Amino acid sequence: NLNDKLLVNPERVLYSKPVVRSWGSIAIVAHFAPITRVNFFSVARSLLALVILTLSLPTAADESDFPVPDNIRPAIQFWIKVYTEADTESGFLHDAENLAIIYEKLPRDSKLIDEHRRVLTGDLKVLAGGKRSDLSNSQQQLLALWGSDVSSERLALAADSIRWQLGQSDRYQEGLVRSGAYREHIESVARAKDMPVELAALPHVESSFHPGAFSSAAASGMWQFMRETAKRFMRVDTIVDERLDPYRATYAAMEMLQADYRALGSWPLALTAYNHGANGMARAVRDTGSNDIGHIIADYKGPRFGFASRNFYPQFLAALEVERNAERYFGAIQLDTYPDFAEYELGAFVDAGVIASSLGVDMDTLKHANPALLPPIWNGNKRIPKGYLLKVDRGALQGDFVASINTIPATEFYDAQIPDLNYTVASGDTLSGIAGRYNTSISELVAINQLRDRHTIRIGQKLVLPQQNGVVPTLVVNDTSPQALPSGGSYTVRRGDTLTAIAERFRVATQTLMTLNGIRDRNMIQPGQVLRIGSEVSQDAPAVAVDTATVQREAAEQAENVLAADPTDYSVAADNTIEILADETLGHFANWLGMDSVTLRRLNNLRANAAVRIGDRLKLDFTLVGRDSFEGSRKEFHSTLQAQYFTSYRIRDTENYSIKSSELVGILARERSVPMWLFRQYNPLITDASLVKVGQIVVFPVIEKVSN
Repeated sequence: NLNDKLLVNPERVLYSKPVVRSWGSIAIVAHFAPITRVNFFSVARSLLALVILTLSLPTAADESDFPVPDNIRPAIQFWIKVYTEADTESGFLHDAENLAIIYEKLPRDSKLIDEHRRVLTGDLKVLAGGKRSDLSNSQQQLLALWGSDVSSERLALAADSIRWQLGQSDRYQEGLVRSGAYREHIESVARAKDMPVELAALPHVESSFHPGAFSSAAASGMWQFMRETAKRFMRVDTIVDERLDPYRATYAAMEMLQADYRALGSWPLALTAYNHGANGMARAVRDTGSNDIGHIIADYKGPRFGFASRNFYPQFLAALEVERNAERYFGAIQLDTYPDFAEYELGAFVDAGVIASSLGVDMDTLKHANPALLPPIWNGNKRIPKGYLLKVDRGALQGDFVASINTIPATEFYDAQIPDLNYTVASGDTLSGIAGRYNTSISELVAINQLRDRHTIRIGQKLVLPQQNGVVPTLVVNDTSPQALPSGGSYTVRRGDTLTAIAERFRVATQTLMTLNGIRDRNMIQPGQVLRIGSEVSQDAPAVAVDTATVQREAAEQAENVLAADPTDYSVAADNTIEILADETLGHFANWLGMDSVTLRRLNNLRANAAVRIGDRLKLDFTLVGRDSFEGSRKEFHSTLQAQYFTSYRIRDTENYSIKSSELVGILARERSVPMWLFRQYNPLITDASLVKVGQIVVFPVIEKVSN
């Protein structure tokens, strides 16, 4: 502010040292010589002109960190329209591949949308047939939209690629208001890690800055972490879920983005990995032979790289553009204020009710400030854990935070958590049956066990039972013992029976009963109906019968979830080779290929005792086992390995370390409880750790042991 800096006494020299201001890629260094009233305004005008010129240029971060390839500009403009021109009661019918083609904006009415889609499809098929004259008005408009030089093949593809996109303008504005409570914190974390502050716009895409957002894919919180991915960086269990704390989750999000950036080499790839997975993007780079995001978006056809993944980076750029020009799009908006929290790290386990009483705040106030604490804390089943950083809004406190905590009697602090009360799922069990036997509700069991599906539990699965202040829930004992199978293997339905109750009574899977009796809807049975129970039904049948394909699919999905933040490419290259990774042996590969190690050694010209090394490439033979099966087995192995590790450890930060004389990476990693597979994820360019030189900088994740 030149007025503040200079107009104190304009007859004297006010500044004699250089003043440096930086805007984007241009640094202004102005050394003020003695300034008088005569030349001040000339200097001010010159500086002002230079500042205006500088501010009109794109920043260095825009140019280098977040490039905008020409082929994604239509997608960016499309998402700007979605964020600013249509609310959640309307949307656009558009081409799924070419987002420059927006057919029309419509109200959110499924019948109307389907009707217009049918008309568009019909007109596009007419044009795809080669007709170019005697067109209807709607056909002429379509042809003009696509351009007269469009091919019939492209129009045929367009007829099958009409997509509906719901508007987001109201949701974006709501998120913009909410962002005021978090933006300052996110930017400070980014700066501390030397990361672009523009990344603070990412929650617009993920959750509209909603700290309690929950997706259909079970991603949670403002940063939309999947459970298994989150366990790498945060505490996620049945007591504490730090995904729901937007401030704590910010550290995890920045840690993951930074790790992906180091592994993939650019922010567009790291951002897309946030949606598609780091190893998925590593595969995209390998398959396209390019790390250019524009090239990958246009040409990569890999598995699961669908509409959402292709558009994630353009969406981010659009959200950033709208945020930077929010007043132009929405007018003046009052953002939420950044909260002023008082914080205290608990040195012992303590009940939430005791804390609330000592602070003079109600439980809702305490709960609002500590969203990571789950229902068992608030209903008295569990205590707030030792080491938890408790937060309270200073405006709600009636006295000094620490002094209030110190008034709690020592007898209210505990050295241990209230132990879990568990139930192990047995053959024939259903969630409703377990809830009935222990006088609780299905919803309570679903909540405290964080179950994704109330209809799916498995034999051997341990369920946490709700309790009140450590008291075991009442076991309802009437009619719970299994009955013998009825003579003749059939049962006549009585009034009040349900299929689930019958299945429980005879310890038969509900799905098995449905299959045996050709029942499609478990709720559609009638009194007097004869059900086949059948002695051939296994008494060890699972509560929910699933076919092998379903089990394999679920295992693959679980492996993908665990490896989502892992940039390693586990796929097989086009020449049927793979890169050997940490913890893999020749025996593993032979087993996954269904062959013996001798055959695999012969295929790779390896001597009998020759060891395989991390980073080497190995040739594979898929005569006995397909590539997909091999890749699935390999991912399952590594996902199990990593899931087990992250039950005991989580990543809190990273450390740049310069290797000293006589130091070995393997020993340094072991001292830090960092397995070599994790070290390689943070140092992807180091293929052989034994060749790291003195003075070379390596990155170690800072590991923290998970408290029970």
